Order: sequence, then C-alpha cells, then structure tokens
Amino acid sequence: MKKNFALLLMILSIYGCGLEDRKKELDERESSIAARERLVILKEKELQLFEDSLKRNIAIRDSSLLLTDSSSLPLPDSLSGAWDVSMLCTKTNCNGFAVGDTRKETWLFIKRDEAVSVRAMQGEKLIRVYVGTFQGDGFQLSVPPTATDSLSSSMTVNLKLEGINKLSGERIIRQADGCSSFFKVDVTRPAVSKK
Repeated sequence: MKKNFALLLMILSIYGCGLEDRKKELDERESSIAARERLVILKEKELQLFEDSLKRNIAIRDSSLLLTDSSSLPLPDSLSGAWDVSMLCTKTNCNGFAVGDTRKETWLFIKRDEAVSVRAMQGEKLIRVYVGTFQGDGFQLSVPPTATDSLSSSMTVNLKLEGINKLSGERIIRQADGCSSFFKVDVTRPAVSKK
C-alpha cells in the first residue's frame, strides 16, 4: 500500500507540474490574442478616421462647384492675377486676435469654370485657398474646411469693386468655440516697377 501511495503521489506530482506549465502557456496565449485584438481594433479606428478624412477631402475638392450659383459670372481677365492685400482687425472676441492687428498677403485670383479660386500667399508660402463666386460688382469667398478643421469654424470674405485696381470689403473668421474676428480688407494691384 505504501508503494501504491508513493506511486500515486509521484504520478500526481508529475501530472501537476505539467498542468502548471500548460496553464502558463495558455495564459500567455490568451494575453497574446488579447493584445492582437486590441491592435486590430486600433487599426480599424485608424482606417475609419482615414476613410472619413478622404471623404471630407473629396467633398472639399468638389466644393467650388457647389459654391457656384446662377448669379455667378466668370472672372474677367482684368481681375485675374496677383493683388496685394492688407487686413486690419476691427472687432474680435477670440484669443489670438486683437483689434488693430494687421495682416499682409498676396492673393492670386484664378478662374475655375464659373467659380473663382484665390490663393493666399505670404512670400512664396501658400497659407490658404478661398473659393467662391464673382457677382459682377464683387466677390463672395470662403475657405472650405479641411480634415483637421472643425466643421463649425469658417472664414468668409466679401469684396466689392472700388475701381479698376482696388477692391475692399470684410473678412470674418468664426471659430468652433463661438468667437468671431472681423477684418477690414483692402485689395490693390501691385505697383508695376518701371525700369
């Protein structure tokens, strides 16, 4: 009986050691599977964000076609090209802006079918693109939102023709937090240097 008991004890201890190893392997395998599942969920979220960004960018690219209306006229050749822009902040309740702030840019007015595209430049650097319409006596422009912008923020510009080489109007920036900044805008043809 002592032999049987010793034999039984030895079999149980051998079996028990293997059981602990199997349990460790199973726990490691479960941890590995859980980590892979978390990685797959993260990749799915990244893919969804990328798809949303692509859809939004496609909509933005086509937005200039949506901005045209029946009262829009083609941009006259005389208004195409580079213009010097001075902006003066006249009213604001936004952080980062102050009444009296000035901005200087060069705007390139470009025909796009019935729409107008305006590239805002600082030196050689493109800082934004406006799209909009020409109504014969002025422009209505806006900056389409990008994938990084909030849909509730906007930038619009209304300009009136003041003369053959002068436009004036207002730029309004409305931010997602509800604040607004208003700028007086003066647009003039660059002086042609005589050699």
